Amino acid sequence: MPRTETLKDNNVSIFAQSIETVFRKLIRFLVGRVSLANLQEMVRHVYVEEAERNLQQLNPGKSVPLTKLALVTGIDTRTLSQIRINIFEHRDRYTQLPLKELTPESAVVEAWAERVKGSHDPDKARTLSFDGPNSEFEKLFRATISSRGVTSQSLIERLIATKSAEVDKESKTLKLIVQEFSPYFSDDEPNAVNAALSAISNLVSTVEKNVGSRKQERFFQRQAWTFRLTPTRREEFRAAMKRLLENFDYQARSEIANWERSEYTDDQVTAGVGYYYFEEAD
Repeated sequence: MPRTETLKDNNVSIFAQSIETVFRKLIRFLVGRVSLANLQEMVRHVYVEEAERNLQQLNPGKSVPLTKLALVTGIDTRTLSQIRINIFEHRDRYTQLPLKELTPESAVVEAWAERVKGSHDPDKARTLSFDGPNSEFEKLFRATISSRGVTSQSLIERLIATKSAEVDKESKTLKLIVQEFSPYFSDDEPNAVNAALSAISNLVSTVEKNVGSRKQERFFQRQAWTFRLTPTRREEFRAAMKRLLENFDYQARSEIANWERSEYTDDQVTAGVGYYYFEEAD
């Protein structure tokens, strides 16, 4: 077999293994949280939507023939027609949500903390009434979150569950007790899951941008690791990396604060950096 064919086969094999590695870790995370049937339906739905979007970008202003869509997706045209009907009938079912609506607790806490910081009476600004459609918390909620899938009451319950706020049932008030939202360290599993999936989504977006961009247009993307860590020093290494990341977190938030507007507006963009510790699974 010619050397070029061997290299090509090796590249295909590595690519397939890499896809399986990513999917296996994601599926391991999803087992017990979403059924295989629902996941398959979602993947088919989203794959066809993205394939059609890609083909439309190649031929702006023209409808995408089912035959081309079938070639890209590997699905027969009859099945594609049915999927298209399902997509049209459930247009907003799998609509991509912006980060602040995927993790609404984080967005509300950020907006609330910003108000506290800019208030002449921070202690008073930390406490908001939540009784009724015109309550202080309801106004903050509506100014921050626009998703129809989240209610202010459900958000209040999550803020209490994550120990981000305390409730006074007699006075119908909610008090902010954190400076920032930390879903990963709470006991509220849905919150941690949403935050984890949004982090995965953000990383994939960066990779997607970098793969098809010129060098000068790529987003910063790095990982630092060692293959030579002594197993008995693992705990010590974790502690050292945690201190490093906590310092970076403080510096990043301080720098980001210099770029933020004081109020939310419709034209604002979500942007930032991510940081995490990893080890290969045993």
